[in-house]
Amino acid sequence: MTILSTVLTLLPFVLSPGASFALTVSGAAAGDRTAGLRVGLGTALGIALIATVAGISGIGTVVASNSLIRGWFEIVGGLLLLIFGAVPLRRLWNARNRGEPEQPRTRPVHLIAWGFVAVITNVKALTLYVLVVPPTIPTGASALGGYAIIAIVHIAMLLIWLGLITALITRAPAITNRGLVMVGLQLMASGVLIALGIQSIINGLAVMT
Repeated sequence: MTILSTVLTLLPFVLSPGASFALTVSGAAAGDRTAGLRVGLGTALGIALIATVAGISGIGTVVASNSLIRGWFEIVGGLLLLIFGAVPLRRLWNARNRGEPEQPRTRPVHLIAWGFVAVITNVKALTLYVLVVPPTIPTGASALGGYAIIAIVHIAMLLIWLGLITALITRAPAITNRGLVMVGLQLMASGVLIALGIQSIINGLAVMT
């Protein structure tokens, strides 16, 4: 598999709005100019873990093929996404009740942890490395080596994408100078996370029934 074909395979997974995208928007809306890097770092650690485990043990295949395990992954991941979406909203609400400026805030270290947890409980990420990646590894080649190359390209693309999002939000005067716009971005990011969480829980329950 060439680098170009790897990029084309991963592109939909990287660009499609998901938890990493929403977490980055949330952090950037709080004024964190390193939000993309922090979320990307946490996500990268999660991708590296998934790729390593899938390449060495094949446990990802078991997870993908077992409806009960998949269902629980979806449900737990969905509940975590609901929490990730609700926490910034609670802080925004508390700040408004105290009469403070409606500027959302987030703790940078949380973005790393949230990015990591969001990806390792994401069935889409598991599906990528269990169903999409294996057929692309040449016959006779090292499975772990193939997974490593794809994971490295995936992480690089993700860091670039999240970095661009962060730069757009935090460095565009039309955005950063308008408090309502920043709050609106925070509300949008939280809404995406909550919607993804609800969808994941519904999918998990459907898989288990």
